[in-house]
Amino acid sequence: MSANIKLFLRYIFVGALSLFPLILVIVVVNYLKNLGVSAYLSLHYYTDSFEVTLALMGGVVGIFALLGFSIEKYGRSIFISMIDTTFEKIPAIRSVYSVSKKLAAMLSGGDDGTKKEVVLVEYPKEGLWVPAYLLNRHENICVVFIPTSPNPTSGYTVLVDETLIKKTTLTLQEASSFIISMGADFPQKEEVSRLIQTHQTSVQEL
Repeated sequence: MSANIKLFLRYIFVGALSLFPLILVIVVVNYLKNLGVSAYLSLHYYTDSFEVTLALMGGVVGIFALLGFSIEKYGRSIFISMIDTTFEKIPAIRSVYSVSKKLAAMLSGGDDGTKKEVVLVEYPKEGLWVPAYLLNRHENICVVFIPTSPNPTSGYTVLVDETLIKKTTLTLQEASSFIISMGADFPQKEEVSRLIQTHQTSVQEL
């Protein structure tokens, strides 16, 4: 009887896991729906007109699309450049805006100077390897951001000697996919395994 109960619970667990991707999509869609409804209700409260509210929301979406088109096609947007220039002249928010812009550029995987390398680093102790983003460096000291799973936007910023990191060919998207999937999606597995095994071999020889 006990074995049958355990088997039944296992079936439930496996079945729930098989529906996890669908559940995740539903959660994201529901979040976006609630966000859209909230934005509509907030606008409608001020406009008190269905047509005007929809027109404003359509205009906002159009602005986003225009900005995206301008950045993708020309590498910059005059409107964003004007905002950058304005905020850089305001001491109170200049540093916050600058950091936020660099973080957004990094997470978007842009091809400008803010594009970052993906490296492997031993953290939180030797023998445990995690993917990390190389944000900056000075001489042989590297500034590395170690994201947490399954949310790659949170994590730890650490300073580490360049000799203690392993460079990879992983893209930002591949590393983020690995982190979000909690390792279920393992891109460049051959390269990563080889880097770790080579390191372990060199340590043993010492």
